[in-house]
Amino acid sequence: MPENTEVLLDDFENTARWTLAGPGAGRTHLTTFAEGAPDKRPVDYADGTRGADRRALVLLVRDAENDLEIELEARPDPAFAPSGEVSAVGVYVRSPHAQIRVSADLVTADGARCEVPLGRVPASGEWQRIGHEPVQPLAGAEVRALRVRLVEVVPRAGEVMILLDDLTARTAG
Repeated sequence: MPENTEVLLDDFENTARWTLAGPGAGRTHLTTFAEGAPDKRPVDYADGTRGADRRALVLLVRDAENDLEIELEARPDPAFAPSGEVSAVGVYVRSPHAQIRVSADLVTADGARCEVPLGRVPASGEWQRIGHEPVQPLAGAEVRALRVRLVEVVPRAGEVMILLDDLTARTAG
C-alpha cells in the first residue's frame, strides 16, 4: 500500500487538547505562538484536506532545571489517531533555552503501550524536525502523550520556552 504523510490532528496546537502532567507540570504554562515552523510543506490533515497551519504549541517553564520532565497528555476526544498503520511519528521543535529530549507515548489497537524516542534537540533558535520510525508499523496507533525532558538548561533569567509544531504520522492503509 502507498505511504503518505498526514497531520494527526489539525488542532494539535490547540491548548484545550492537552493537559500538563509530570514533575514539571506545576512550573509550566501552555500557550500558542503565532509563528509555526518555517519551510513546512503542505500535508494532508486527518480529514484529507491539504494545508499547513501557522501556529505552534508553546511550553513556558518557570524555575527550569536539568532533568525536569513535562508531559503533555492528550485529551481523548477526539484522539490523535491516524487511520491505518503508523510507520513514523514526527514533530517540529524549537528550544532556544534548553537542550531537550522528546518522546511520544503511543497505544496500539491491541492496547499495547510504548514510548518512542522522537529525538534530542540542542538549545538553539532554529526549528528542527525530529521523529521515530518503529521497526514494525504500529496498527491503530494513537498518540496519548508527548514527554519533554530538559537535558541541559542554558543559564538565564526568566522562563524556558519550548515550541512544538505539526505532530505528524506516516501511515499506510
